[in-house]
Amino acid sequence: MQSALLYRFQATMMGAIMGEMIGIQASGRLPSRHYSLEDLMEFYAESLIDPSRIENSSDPIFREPLTNAEAAIALLPVFLYFHDDFTKLRQNLQTVLKVWQNLLISELDLLAIGYTIAQALKGDLNPRRLVSPMFEALLAPPEGIPRLQRLQQVETMVQQKVGLEDAVQLILTLSEATTGDAAIALALYCFLSTAGDFRLSILRAAQTRYQVPGVTALTGALSGALNSTIGLPADWRMTLNQEEHIRQICTRLLASWSGMYHLNDENMRSPSAQSITAPR
Repeated sequence: MQSALLYRFQATMMGAIMGEMIGIQASGRLPSRHYSLEDLMEFYAESLIDPSRIENSSDPIFREPLTNAEAAIALLPVFLYFHDDFTKLRQNLQTVLKVWQNLLISELDLLAIGYTIAQALKGDLNPRRLVSPMFEALLAPPEGIPRLQRLQQVETMVQQKVGLEDAVQLILTLSEATTGDAAIALALYCFLSTAGDFRLSILRAAQTRYQVPGVTALTGALSGALNSTIGLPADWRMTLNQEEHIRQICTRLLASWSGMYHLNDENMRSPSAQSITAPR
């Protein structure tokens, strides 16, 4: 039986935080951000939950110097909320990017993550054939083709069952020749090559030796979207102090998406709530 959408929302955000925790332990490096992943996700979730909220473009959170992977994590609420409408997902992403004014962040890379999460939430994800259908959805301009070709190489490596060490080396080589940022491609490879195993995906991501906390966090988000809360390791969840807060954010986010503005965790477990598949 397919997991309720709420649990996939929760697992996506919790997976990101768990992944970063493991990545920090593995690399011994703390991110240089001023805001935690939880703070970033909550900020963008609240913007969707309360559409009447007016954002101040001078807010310091918009000036946080995020990497591609961190930007994707920050925008997980946007990817979750618009998982069934890729056009609106793109429009909202472009709005945020205009405010950020960070030329190092790739719109195409973020759209690739949004597309992958959408496929996982809708139950349409095929780990061995994800990138090829992505090309049409992303509508990449000519200058974006090298990025998509790099992602297509990821799909080929997954199909050919290329080992982690060889895959990491190839992705890093391709990134140096094209865009210079390999985090998105590495996270996609670690996720797609072990899509059904959350723990293994994270542990492999921790061995990439490239922006490890960001890669493990993004791998955790992708795996959480597919495997839901039931797929999260119980021992890792026990160390997650933010779980209850994340559960509340996701409940409110899903309630806003569905038009059911007064839901709580208890009535989200009811069959009528679990059958929601599209916003009103």
